[in-house]
Amino acid sequence: MTDKQKNVLILVVMLILVAVSIVIIYPPGEKTKLGLDLQGGLEVILEAQGDVSGEKMDQAEMVVRNRVDKLGVSEPAINRQGTNQISVGLAGVKNVEEAMALIGKTALLEFKKVDPDATQQLVTGTLTPDKLPADKQILTQTQRDEKGETVRDENGQPVTTPVVVDREPLMTGDALDSASVGYDQFQKPKVDMTFTSEGQKRFAEVTEKLATAGAITGKVSQMAIVLDDDIVSAPTVKDKINSDKAEITGNIPLKEVQNVVLVLQTGALPVELTTVDKNEISATLGKDSLNQGLFAGMIGLALVMIFLLVYYRLLGVVADLALIIYGMLFYAALTNPWLTVTLTLPGIAGMILTVGVAADANVVIFERIKEEVSAGKTIRSAVSSGYSKGFKTILDANTVTIITALVIFMVATAGVKGFALTLMIGVVISMFTAIVATRAMLALLADFRFFNNPSLMGIKPPKKEGVKE
Repeated sequence: MTDKQKNVLILVVMLILVAVSIVIIYPPGEKTKLGLDLQGGLEVILEAQGDVSGEKMDQAEMVVRNRVDKLGVSEPAINRQGTNQISVGLAGVKNVEEAMALIGKTALLEFKKVDPDATQQLVTGTLTPDKLPADKQILTQTQRDEKGETVRDENGQPVTTPVVVDREPLMTGDALDSASVGYDQFQKPKVDMTFTSEGQKRFAEVTEKLATAGAITGKVSQMAIVLDDDIVSAPTVKDKINSDKAEITGNIPLKEVQNVVLVLQTGALPVELTTVDKNEISATLGKDSLNQGLFAGMIGLALVMIFLLVYYRLLGVVADLALIIYGMLFYAALTNPWLTVTLTLPGIAGMILTVGVAADANVVIFERIKEEVSAGKTIRSAVSSGYSKGFKTILDANTVTIITALVIFMVATAGVKGFALTLMIGVVISMFTAIVATRAMLALLADFRFFNNPSLMGIKPPKKEGVKE
């Protein structure tokens, strides 16, 4: 493949990327996720129960933050208040009650032995709760229909079945290494769990003990899988299971499976958190600030494009085309559903800053090209050598910017994180367009005679020997 064919292919790919960007962006504005400062949201105050240490509160804050991140809430505002409270600010959450139930869930996973005789007596009324032995407890299991939906009574309340279990757990969630969503042979969702090496040994011992007891008594042995005192599943144990894997099944809806996996992945809260206050909060800046910020960005982009056009002339046209491509790709990156970028006012500032970064990359290349032409090289040769000499400068400068933005992203709070994230994305895309798109356009234009006129590119032709200025 010749150089010309490669450059044509690059521009075709760029046009395809622009077309994809338009599909992602359209309709403009509707897919943009806004932060608390621009659209408002919900603020919830969670309070730890009992006397808790600062270390446990630090752990609780980390667990809450991890759960919010896994919920897909970008740019949350999570802060400690006093010694035993955590403030959680959420923007754009649709199901507030479900979100808060997951965030504040203790996530205490236990495996407990079911007492079938006591359960039967409890159902028939021959055993009352006040007569229950001290080493037993009553838990409930939600009834589900064939579709996995919760069975409800005439008042719309979930129908539950009481189950008597041993109060002392056979094993706890400490034995888990990981949890994920899986599907059985009938494509029904389930929770896949992986044990640690010690957890595997313990699970083998527990299942062997249950299976042996069932074989001796001739009764079914069940092991209740309990999450925060709710029985998620109660499978029958017939044999010893010597495996590092286990699963929770039982016709459970996908959303519930995902919720169980979420709380298991983020670990158990070290303290019990209860909601003590919940308020809707208005945008601190509002839509006007958003529009003003975006307008300022458009004005800045327009001024930069005009400057490039006036100062670099034909090279400025190429740079402006590259900036348009950059703008389309950048905005598509911010609005696509995979990056989950939330736009805040600091984020808009990061966007505006990247316009200058994108233009600067072209300026470095163009100045190198002008130097090469002034030294007597042809336009084609100047384009090639100009890129070779300018690339290291662009790479060094942008690498420093990316590292700085990364450090800010890692240590800053929510709003400033948005600035750092948009800056990193913008710098990467600007390097791509300046190094790939601009170079391909210049290389193709170099084949045209009109492009080899230095004055059309704001370049002074090289001096001829013996000629005075």
